[in-house]
Amino acid sequence: MLLAATALLLSSAANAAELRIGNGGEPLTLDPHRYNLNLEEKILADLFEGLTAHDAEGRIVPGVAEGWTTSADGLTWTFQLRRDARWSDGEPVTAADFVFSFRRLLDPATAASLAYFLYAIEGAADVNAGRTSPDTLAVRALGTHFLEIRLAEPFPFFAERLIYPTGYPVPRHIVEELGDDWVKPGNMVTNGAFVLADWQPQGFVRVVANPHYRDATNVGLEALTYYPTADPNAAYNRYRSGELDIIGDFPPGEVAWLRREMPEHLHISPLLSIMYLVFNVSEPPFDDVRVRRALSLAIDRELITGRVLESGEVPSTSFVPPMVENYASAVRDRSVDADAARRLLAEAGYHDDNPLRVTLRYIAGADSKKVQVAIAAMWKAIGVETALHHAELNAHFAELRQGNFQVAQAGWFGENNPEHYLELLMSSTGDVNYGRFADTEVDALMTEAKRTADLDQRLALLRRAEAAALALDPVVPLYAVTIRSLVDPRITGWRTNARNTHPARYLDIRR
Repeated sequence: MLLAATALLLSSAANAAELRIGNGGEPLTLDPHRYNLNLEEKILADLFEGLTAHDAEGRIVPGVAEGWTTSADGLTWTFQLRRDARWSDGEPVTAADFVFSFRRLLDPATAASLAYFLYAIEGAADVNAGRTSPDTLAVRALGTHFLEIRLAEPFPFFAERLIYPTGYPVPRHIVEELGDDWVKPGNMVTNGAFVLADWQPQGFVRVVANPHYRDATNVGLEALTYYPTADPNAAYNRYRSGELDIIGDFPPGEVAWLRREMPEHLHISPLLSIMYLVFNVSEPPFDDVRVRRALSLAIDRELITGRVLESGEVPSTSFVPPMVENYASAVRDRSVDADAARRLLAEAGYHDDNPLRVTLRYIAGADSKKVQVAIAAMWKAIGVETALHHAELNAHFAELRQGNFQVAQAGWFGENNPEHYLELLMSSTGDVNYGRFADTEVDALMTEAKRTADLDQRLALLRRAEAAALALDPVVPLYAVTIRSLVDPRITGWRTNARNTHPARYLDIRR
């Protein structure tokens, strides 16, 4: 069914000037409750708005909620919704929409792989596990414009957690009418600055300005189109030829030339992120900590960042990115020690006559390949034979979520708090704990941290949890990513920030 309001939007924007963005790959979904990839998040952040949002500088600001209060014990959060918040079909956004949406996210029938993002809510884990019904979730509407959320434990980072698509509202009146077809162009109703106009798989996703958005008069762009650009070389060539206005990656070897010839286009900045290797600890030989530690000890992070990537990436032995504020990791720096690595492999039964053979999976791309080839060479120096296997981003992470790998490249981006990263090492996290790592001490420390309201004590427990986890080497932290972007100088409103978030509602084009 084509909604009349959306049809009007499509026809009115048919000839609109628009921004053309290289977005790193093809989205698997535009359902905010089923998303999993950063490239999907970027589109969804322009289509929807949660209770909180990012501003142009990447700071957490009010979104649909114009303000909120927190009880003295940190458990009850009450949000006051903006009275001018509207869906793209003109219907009001209400507290009941958020109640419906949080229940839908956590309903096991939705199969949301990131449902755990909202496990801080009282009853969320039980609902998601199917132990209780969604209507037991501690989220309730206090009238049309007030929403109360009760947490199971204090979570001082809750406002930040709500910025993700997992916290977005979806239109109950459309979802219940159309089912899974609600996300198709012509059907989709959103509450953000833009609404879906077209989606051609492997071609583009096009969105147009939403005239019912609460701040529509301050949105400069009429439309924008996201193109899947998995190959940085191809993206760079398309940018240089004028086919794209923004790209978020390009070959690092071009940096020097760009600094000299096109400095006004170039944006380089560190990202709140950690790139790492993950071991499938549920299967031999990576159920043996000696094997995992040996492979970790052979990796030279400084060589990877300084001589392989050469783009300012920050090496890290911590699983929490080094730029996370107010957090000092207790993980001691681990120097490269090839002799110790060989001894550990020998203890585990691997030697010249019986070498360890591993398959290392990675995301297709020039940077990824160079890093993994370098790691394979480091492992060869300790007698390990490595087979490299690459796949496109979507396929790569699908295999990881299913546990179909031995060792794999992975990464995690986003929040300015350590829990966002360390939760990946909890046994209760789900399939984004790719290696199925489980340790009772780590789980206990993380659980205790989540029950602790005092921020200093909470951070101390998180430091202990990280140290306990990395002592078992389920992952190998490598480095924090440096974002290399090219942005047409005609574009206004672009602000470099550590979250690499650039909501299109703040962007415009000089005409």
